[in-house]
Amino acid sequence: MFSNRFFPYLTVLFLAGFLFVAGCSKSDDQREFENQSLSAPNDYTVTPTEGEITDNDPDDWRISPMYRGFINIGTGISSFEPPYPNPMGFNQELTINIYLSKIDNLDRIKVYSFEHPSDAGKTLLAVRDDITSPSLVTPIRLNGEEISGKSGGSQANGLYRIRILDGNLNVITYGDIKIGAE
Repeated sequence: MFSNRFFPYLTVLFLAGFLFVAGCSKSDDQREFENQSLSAPNDYTVTPTEGEITDNDPDDWRISPMYRGFINIGTGISSFEPPYPNPMGFNQELTINIYLSKIDNLDRIKVYSFEHPSDAGKTLLAVRDDITSPSLVTPIRLNGEEISGKSGGSQANGLYRIRILDGNLNVITYGDIKIGAE
């Protein structure tokens, strides 16, 4: 079939291809984190003002294994400040601060929302592609209409999952936002 003189080359080529594919695949931890981000919203961290947490949901705003230690939700690398206000009114504006300490593989940030997991990935809310250096990303501001995708105030009441992804659609973080009265 193959002559013996081609066998070493084919072996090296095969191993190089295997290592390339293995190196590009996501870790099991990252895949599990991304699967968790696609679950239905179920609780939320209560943040009436910037920096104030009155009730914490430990599942909200964790950083993915891929970006842990390089990205923080807040205005500094060690100051965790979840998006606020939460809950929020339909006409209020949610502020999300993202701090980057390293940007080697990060060229874009995309923000999505969904109410039901079957709608994940359908509602793109914001894109930041002006990432040029480690620092605080321009705050992302979203109103209730954008998050819910609905035109009426009371129709929008509910719990929504916000997912923040990189330009390659790897999940960076996620958390739940409540629109409407608490």
